[in-house]
Amino acid sequence: MASSDAQGNQAFDNDGNVEKGEFDFEVTFDAIDTLQFRTACCCCVCAADDCQDIMTVQMQRNCLCVQEQGSCKCFQCTDESGEALACQQGSAQCKCCSLTDADKNCVMLMVGSKGAGLCCLVGTGICQCCDPCDVPATCLKSMAQVFCLHIRCALPCDDDVPFEVACCGAHLAGNEPNA
Repeated sequence: MASSDAQGNQAFDNDGNVEKGEFDFEVTFDAIDTLQFRTACCCCVCAADDCQDIMTVQMQRNCLCVQEQGSCKCFQCTDESGEALACQQGSAQCKCCSLTDADKNCVMLMVGSKGAGLCCLVGTGICQCCDPCDVPATCLKSMAQVFCLHIRCALPCDDDVPFEVACCGAHLAGNEPNA
């Protein structure tokens, strides 16, 4: 449960971390060890998941201090939350060189949006530059899920994209996948 002050300037999650409001979301991907039929060439992986969440298209890209995430889920009309029940509804926010938050932290760039459409689609998207301003663990990273297919690359390799050489699930080199 989030809380805020009387002006609604600052919201915190249950762990006391500052939230970014309605655009505070993070796209989550299946763990690399759960993906099947992996084909990998060093720092790039293509694989399939278990097809449990087949109506999802999502992506995450990081290039130094620029981060971008997006997600779209199809056929959400039967979801109990009722979030998708609109022909067209959405909201967006844009901040550029903004010092408007309660702690006067500078947001270089943040563009976020979320919405629903056609009574069955829900989507979110965010692009940030230097928000937060720190040194990234991975210089370049891209992860995408298109229905049951996953495509990932990272330079240098990390936990989401480990160094591996494989062909259609046959492991040839690199970290041995968990069985």
